[in-house]
Amino acid sequence: MCNSSLTQQSLSSNETLQDTSEGLRTILIALYLINLAGGTLGVVLMSHQLFQRRSQSVMTIIISSLLVLHILLLLSIPFRLSYYILGEWRFGWLACQLTSAIIYIHMYITFTFYVAIISIRLLRLEFQKCCIAAWVAAVWLLGALVITPVFLSYYGASNSYHSCQCFQFHKEMEKVAMVTINYCLVGVLMSVCAVLTAVQLSVICRLAVKYWPDINSHVEFRAQAKSSFFILVTLVCFIPHHVFRVYYIQNLHLDKDHKLLPYNEIFLALTTMCCLDMLCFTAGIAH
Repeated sequence: MCNSSLTQQSLSSNETLQDTSEGLRTILIALYLINLAGGTLGVVLMSHQLFQRRSQSVMTIIISSLLVLHILLLLSIPFRLSYYILGEWRFGWLACQLTSAIIYIHMYITFTFYVAIISIRLLRLEFQKCCIAAWVAAVWLLGALVITPVFLSYYGASNSYHSCQCFQFHKEMEKVAMVTINYCLVGVLMSVCAVLTAVQLSVICRLAVKYWPDINSHVEFRAQAKSSFFILVTLVCFIPHHVFRVYYIQNLHLDKDHKLLPYNEIFLALTTMCCLDMLCFTAGIAH
């Protein structure tokens, strides 16, 4: 329970969530509810399809890893919904840090798997299943043993947040090291996305000209079209958050009342919509 005898500083800081307009809170809750329902349905349907096919291909290994990653994110969403609906965090500071870490780990590992899928199809790479399995395992170990401990060590380490608050690590962004890391992440993700988008568009255009007008009857074109779907998800879900992050960092010193925090949360919530990718595939939307 929150202590009713908070200091004036804590009360002022805790007003961030309370001062958020009902419209912004409604958007946040709606986004997470849609992602929770749609993501869960997509995971169930895709898992059923993979189980029926019993395929052990390279793509199946990566898609299975994406499913596990989405499940971890979906398990964390009810905690976020509880916070935005009730207006206070009731699960302890460690749970807050873990819930915060999951959304970032999910975003960057999902992007890594997307890049792998797109690159394999673009370059027509052939890998042994054991090599892909080892690479996937390495990505998971990196996330579990390196990224997560680093996040837990630095985000919220200033001990200046009240126990009833969560997802408001704005003070950490005042540190030079954190600003540098964030700029590097933004630069890498946007650069990789720009290169893949340009290459994918050129390949799609070349195949469209080559196979016109019966383009949908060719396996090669359909495979590249499916890869384009992952690029589209990246452009819609990940890029807006990273563009806003640059704006947020540059204007953080001017945001004395923390009015940018709710908008940052909305763009972060938008990144979780990538968990709807499996629903799009099973429903045939992405074909």
